[in-house]
Amino acid sequence: MLAYVCLVALFTFAAVEGKVFTRCGLAKELVSVGVPRNDVHHWVCMAQYESSLNTAAQSGPNSDNSRDHGIFQINDYWNCDNGNGRTRNGCRKNCSAFKDDNLSDDVACIKKLKREHRNTYDFSYAYRDYCKNTVTASFLGTCSY
Repeated sequence: MLAYVCLVALFTFAAVEGKVFTRCGLAKELVSVGVPRNDVHHWVCMAQYESSLNTAAQSGPNSDNSRDHGIFQINDYWNCDNGNGRTRNGCRKNCSAFKDDNLSDDVACIKKLKREHRNTYDFSYAYRDYCKNTVTASFLGTCSY
């Protein structure tokens, strides 16, 4: 029985831990799920400053008691459902979907937010503060993706 409990605890911890990408690894993954190559450097910069490239990142509570989820820190008041009944759920996903290693739904949500913000990344505080007026192409150096 003790072995079973330890095994369950181990798998639970592993599932929660998520994946921490390298910049090059994230660029390659983003291209594979539909991010245009000429745009990838913006996404990697945003993810670097939002979550340190960690798919399981969660921050908050923010000043409105919301939290941010996943590699792009998608907000649970505006863009995902955390189950507390207080959300606009703009991306129509449970917040846990943004804290796994599958980036397809994260990318779909970010593309939606980008369209809603006149094709900019201004919805992201990290992007505005650290990436917007920076040569973000340098984030990928010699990466091949």
